[in-house]
Amino acid sequence: MLVVMMLALAGPNPRTLDAPRKTYSACIKGFETSSLKAKLDAAAYSTAVKGACQPEAAALAKALVNYDVAMGGKRAAANANAQSDVADYVLTSEERYRDSVSASKPQ
Repeated sequence: MLVVMMLALAGPNPRTLDAPRKTYSACIKGFETSSLKAKLDAAAYSTAVKGACQPEAAALAKALVNYDVAMGGKRAAANANAQSDVADYVLTSEERYRDSVSASKPQ
């Protein structure tokens, strides 16, 4: 009984976010790699990456929302935060891709 109460008071485990984060990050990185091999220009990549890895992005957003709500947050704020986090992954990927394309151009 004491163990059950302690687990209930402990709150959600932040490690539940690890797998969805890693999966989405790996998918985005794989998309970058295949786009570089295809010699996609940076502008086209910026458009394409927004639609890439949608199932993984949705799984990460869901995990983030569930965690925030379990921590006592409001669902609307949790949704906004999750969308912002996913958008940060996309923005970081766009920046990394642009830097990679710039570095591979002849000087």
